[in-house]
Amino acid sequence: MKKTAAAMTVVIIALLFGLICHGADARIVNQNGETGSVSLGDLLTVQTDIDGEGRYVQWYADGEKTGEASESLRVGTDMLGKSITATMTSGEVSVTTEPVTVKAGAPTLEFSGNAGDYSAYLTWSGNGNGAEITGYEISYSLSSSPSVVIGTVSLGPGATGYTLTGLSGGAEHTIRLTAYNSVGSTSVSIRLTPNDPDLATVVAVKNEIESSNFALHMDIANDASSICEYLTSYFRRFSDYGVTVKDVIVDSVIPAVRKSSQFPDAPAGRFSYIVEITKGDVSLTTKKLTAQIDNSSSIVYLFAEKFSVQRGEKLTVTAAVIDVADDGFKWYISQTEKGEGTLVSGADSASCSIPTDKAGEYYVYCVCGGVSSSRMKIVVTEPFVAVSDVELSTETLTVSESSVLHADVYPSNATNSSIVWVVVNDGGCMVSLNGRTITAYVPGTVTLKASVKGGTADGDYEKTFYLTVKEKAAEGAVTEKDNKDDLPQIVYSELDCSGISGVDSLTVKVENGTVQITPVTKESILKIIADAGIDADEDDVIGAVKFVYSPGAIAHETMLGIKGYDNERVRVLTVNGNGGKTLNEQTPDNGSIYGSAVSPDTVILLKQAGKDNGAKILPVLAALLVPAAVAVAPVVIASKSGKKRIGK
Repeated sequence: MKKTAAAMTVVIIALLFGLICHGADARIVNQNGETGSVSLGDLLTVQTDIDGEGRYVQWYADGEKTGEASESLRVGTDMLGKSITATMTSGEVSVTTEPVTVKAGAPTLEFSGNAGDYSAYLTWSGNGNGAEITGYEISYSLSSSPSVVIGTVSLGPGATGYTLTGLSGGAEHTIRLTAYNSVGSTSVSIRLTPNDPDLATVVAVKNEIESSNFALHMDIANDASSICEYLTSYFRRFSDYGVTVKDVIVDSVIPAVRKSSQFPDAPAGRFSYIVEITKGDVSLTTKKLTAQIDNSSSIVYLFAEKFSVQRGEKLTVTAAVIDVADDGFKWYISQTEKGEGTLVSGADSASCSIPTDKAGEYYVYCVCGGVSSSRMKIVVTEPFVAVSDVELSTETLTVSESSVLHADVYPSNATNSSIVWVVVNDGGCMVSLNGRTITAYVPGTVTLKASVKGGTADGDYEKTFYLTVKEKAAEGAVTEKDNKDDLPQIVYSELDCSGISGVDSLTVKVENGTVQITPVTKESILKIIADAGIDADEDDVIGAVKFVYSPGAIAHETMLGIKGYDNERVRVLTVNGNGGKTLNEQTPDNGSIYGSAVSPDTVILLKQAGKDNGAKILPVLAALLVPAAVAVAPVVIASKSGKKRIGK
């Protein structure tokens, strides 16, 4: 009987345990309480009605343990596509969840940007979370009207940056970036306020006017009309900033009473005024300001038509005195606002001609009868040099490869030379332009505009360029070179020489690409000669050419015609792609010149030092287009009478 009772007890306990386990429920949920499927980045927990001490959870991916037992699991990329289960144990009870499959998630983004002049430079990085990003979209609006979208830009999946241009300066913009993949999309926003140079300048002048503290003398300014006339002239000094004082409004004038022995305590006067300043389309008005009308004696005032001149331009400053014994005028010029000035010789008169032979900032003051004027700031600038040309170093881009735009501004001493690049038409190439870094994702033609602000006397200098976007060479593709026992596939390229004075033949033996040549500007030639420290001037220059070749191009031989210098020693100056310079002397033989250089960029032909060569025709020279990793090969130049080849 005892054995039967014990057996019955075991059966009952087993039945109860089975009932408990059978009735237990456990399922995997993510941080939002969702079940059924999970995505990368989700935080998983087990939801169950089992309760008890000592509970722990073991996680499995495709049946294999994932880490130590833990109440939660963060889904990582190593779990993508795998089946996730969890076994939870509490005391004698153990239950396993139904499996869930890890799916790709929506993209994640890190987005930042910097404000430029009427522009915004944007950069970002995107993570597809298991599904490739298919593209990006930028939309932007004024923060004051976020629902009114000003514009949108669509970009390819490889984009990491873009420059928005034509934005409103001084206004905050909300810029929204959206990334897409097959799962969905993710958007993030930043706020930027593009710079408005005109607004910044006008604000600076407004602040300076509002912080100024001066008093007028009663004999010059003791009524509204004379005060207004004087202030209009006084504030002309801010023309240095390129601003215009549009209006001066004077009111509440209380005239001053002159001090005398009968009226030793005569009151000073005062007035109120407002100044309106403009620059471009920006106009600001100062707050209402007050100033005194001084009734004391012995004052020296300075007047000038303008306060900023170009070097060599004539400038005259005139003094007006009140209650000062006229014992002569002494004019001084200092290079600091408070430093001791240097006496200007021959200026013992009420007017002084200011020396403008050197650029810089100067402070002029006049002493008359022992009374000194305040200091007048004069700015002498270099004469304006306009931009004549901009040369871009490349004509091609490769799909999905970022390139930095390198350009030269001519002349090299142009007053303004900073280039701003703008995509005029991306030709469907899905272009990303961030400052000077440009990336295109589809073959085609991109139209760029280079703009030099203030590059000419009348405004900005602009030039348009057309870049060809080419497909990237297929990885592992078999080339003709591979099919010919590793011998390079070389073809002769006949180049257009119509723009090069004095060239009667030009043929380049090219591998892996194309070569073009263009003339070189006189300013560029003279700068290269000066930088190289060569004893030569403009009269020594015979001619020059610039080589422009596609990526990977190699010129093994160059055959060039040159006339009029047989048996005359000449110098060949070569500048390679890294800026290195080589100089050698040669004697042309039957119209041929021989030479070599690594990665030439520009080649200049010069007369022999100390020689006045009488050749009449400006010709050209030859050079070798060879990347640094390729051995230097000889250069061959041909004349009309025939071709002479040196060496392979």
